[in-house]
Amino acid sequence: MRRIATGALAGCVTGMIACRILEPGLPWLAWPRAFFEAGTVGALADWFAVVALFRHPLGIPIPHTAILPNNKGRVAESLAGFIETSFLTEEQLGPRFRQRDYAGFASRWLREHADFLAEKATGFGPKILSGVSDEEMTALLAERARAMVRSVPLAPLAGEGLALFVQNGRDREIYGSILKAAEDLILSHREMIQTKIQEEIPIPVDLIRNLPGLKLLEPALDQLKSHLAAAVATRTIEKIQIVLRDAETIPDHSLWRAFDQKLRQFLTDLNSSPELVRKISAMQESLAASAVVEDFSAKAWAELKAFLLRDCEAADSTVRTKLREAVLTVAAQLEENEAARREVNGFLGEQVLQSLLAARPHAREMVVSTIEKWEAKEMADKLEATVGRDLQFIRLNGTIIGGLIGVAIHAVFSLLGR
Repeated sequence: MRRIATGALAGCVTGMIACRILEPGLPWLAWPRAFFEAGTVGALADWFAVVALFRHPLGIPIPHTAILPNNKGRVAESLAGFIETSFLTEEQLGPRFRQRDYAGFASRWLREHADFLAEKATGFGPKILSGVSDEEMTALLAERARAMVRSVPLAPLAGEGLALFVQNGRDREIYGSILKAAEDLILSHREMIQTKIQEEIPIPVDLIRNLPGLKLLEPALDQLKSHLAAAVATRTIEKIQIVLRDAETIPDHSLWRAFDQKLRQFLTDLNSSPELVRKISAMQESLAASAVVEDFSAKAWAELKAFLLRDCEAADSTVRTKLREAVLTVAAQLEENEAARREVNGFLGEQVLQSLLAARPHAREMVVSTIEKWEAKEMADKLEATVGRDLQFIRLNGTIIGGLIGVAIHAVFSLLGR
């Protein structure tokens, strides 16, 4: 366009000179001469105006030329202010960013990159774990465990659990287990029972041992006492076993009634007895304050850390699989749950909009600093490259319009001359 506009100027100059030379023999050439003269003036004037915006015409430092390079700071401020007040406004940005489907984009992206995210997260796992302090994690877990132990309403919870057992008939199983445990306990401590019975048999062996002439009876008496103790222990254990078996097989046995009564009373006390609640709370507090919680937390963290380190390096990592499933679950929720989509879109749309509005001073500063960093010639070249084509049309239009005006003026003077 610059070549075309310059070519039009050269054509007008050439036509003007040719018409001047040939006009004495061809008077009608006064009309095209008027066009070419005025077109030359218009072309030169617009060339000067266009060039003066970006540089000094012909390198001559004429005042008020090279306007843009000489006013780079003002141009930067004006352009930045225009962008800030005309584009970065809630009226312009609000409708665009509030109506974006952020949830849909996030859902598609998560679905496409689920494997990548799971792989990367698993890969970072060992690095993250190696940077975590074992002492701090143990202390954190212990603190949470103590808080849980103290906060759990154990008495009502135990009462509800036992009540559910009773409603489902599981109290009979507890009762049977207690009877079985008692029978096994007696059988496993038979010798101790026999010894205790032998100690209680009223045969004064020590007294007889000290009487004159009866010392020879001591071995026989000891043996007799041992046989009696064994017999009594055997009969006692057999009787106890019979009682326990009867208690287990007879539905309405007295032991069952006693057990059932005690159990129901205990259930009532769990829900209503302040004293029992205080005792259980004291037990909870004692457990929370004990070293057991600290030891358990240390072992739990050590086991968990070892498992995570092994699993993250395994080809069939459970953590990787679970992370992938979690990502896909989130993607499905964002895609299928309309309420979640609206909430996410509304939240993100507002956040993005407010972030952009809050960034307006930074955008203004960026525009100003970027333009101020340009060299004057660089800025002129960039701006001219952006609008230069239209400016060359101004030169071309000035040539044509100027020529037409020259013809019109020549016509006016010709009429006046007649």
